[in-house]
Amino acid sequence: MKGAIMSEEQREILQMISDGKISADDGAKLLEALKVGEQKRREKESPARRVKEKKRRMHEMKGVIPLSGLAGMREMGRMMRGIMRESVSGNDGDFAEIDEEMCEDAGFLEGPIEMVSGTELVLKRRTKLHRDRGGDLNLIGVEGSTLEAVGEDAPVINVYRENGTVYLKWDTGDLTLNVPETVDNVTASIMGGNINLSAVSAAAEIKTKGGNINLSDASRAFTAKTMGGDIMIRLIDNWNEDSEAATMGGNINLILRESTRSEISAKTMGGEITVGEGISGVNESGHHGASRVNIDLSDGQDAPDLSLKTMGGDISVTMSGKEPAEEKDVEKKRSRKKKK
Repeated sequence: MKGAIMSEEQREILQMISDGKISADDGAKLLEALKVGEQKRREKESPARRVKEKKRRMHEMKGVIPLSGLAGMREMGRMMRGIMRESVSGNDGDFAEIDEEMCEDAGFLEGPIEMVSGTELVLKRRTKLHRDRGGDLNLIGVEGSTLEAVGEDAPVINVYRENGTVYLKWDTGDLTLNVPETVDNVTASIMGGNINLSAVSAAAEIKTKGGNINLSDASRAFTAKTMGGDIMIRLIDNWNEDSEAATMGGNINLILRESTRSEISAKTMGGEITVGEGISGVNESGHHGASRVNIDLSDGQDAPDLSLKTMGGDISVTMSGKEPAEEKDVEKKRSRKKKK
């Protein structure tokens, strides 16, 4: 019996494991995402689906000539490798490493602390070998200059200061923080949990493995990356900075405002991209299970870039108030939880 032919993407994943760039578990997740994408591609290639897709593209993609043959396969490979790099980058290393010996004012977070204007906040949950690590990270934007943990069951948090940066480290469990408007930048890294940001006025770089990311009322630049999780982004009217979101094996949902001005690039391997009603400037292309959509909302002006990438997942871009019913239900549930 002949063995299955290994794709270039599978070889790249195995090479990253061999080089120590990613763990064996992360490699398995990437291979599973490839498998899911291939299954979706085969489903799309059924005769009935091909006829339906051809008619749709004839009506919606006039003037767009999708790549085919060898050129299409090469482009698909480039897209896949790009998505892999975006999703894995920063997740395999300890980008929020804290050198405790070099930091000043080491101690515990035992109550509210003042954050001067322009502070950078770095959050890191320690990586341990035992399996009971986990928990969500919730960041809530508040007025004023006071940072504090919320809830009586908050974990033990170590605090370190160095120049204009405040570092927080904890072991396990859910952590909810009130983040004041004086914080200019937030960097957070966890494993095995979700990250939720609500109305945080700082720029954010957030990464998790095996969890979802929810950015509610995003107003500044953000970089959101996860492996095996979904990403939900809801912008506010004055968002106006370059941003990106990437996931491996998860979906991305972006909710815009009518005032949003941006040049959006959405790419997926093995998934679908849907654009809701009321959104103009859409240019689509796709081939062999790979899809790409560019949305020009710049209105002829200089506008920020917003990049969305996933492998094995879907991407949806909708206008606030016109998102699908299931997304509205999720938002209502979140609102009820906040009120409690």
